[in-house]
Amino acid sequence: MEISPMELFSEPSGWESARVSLLSAVAFFGLYAYFELLHNSGLASTLAIGIAAALPGVAEFLPKHRRRVAGALRVTAIGMLVALVLLSVSRLLT
Repeated sequence: MEISPMELFSEPSGWESARVSLLSAVAFFGLYAYFELLHNSGLASTLAIGIAAALPGVAEFLPKHRRRVAGALRVTAIGMLVALVLLSVSRLLT
C-alpha cells in the first residue's frame, strides 16, 4: 500500500468521503459512552480511535481552499493511530 502526499493534501471532497469516517467515529464514541456510563470501564484507546476516525471526516467538510488544514487533520489522525499501535506493542513486550 502506498500513501502519496498528493492524496493526503488533496482538497476536501465533501459528504461522500466524510460519511464513513464520521459514522465510524460516532460508533466508537457510542461504544466508549456505553462502557463508561454503564460499566465504568471505558477504554481511552476507544476514545482515541473515535477521535482519529473523526478527524478525516472533519477534514472533508472544510472549504476547498483549506488543503493544508485538511492534510494536517489527516496526518494527525494517522499519527494518533500509529501511536496507539506503538503503545500496544510496547505494552505487549513489557
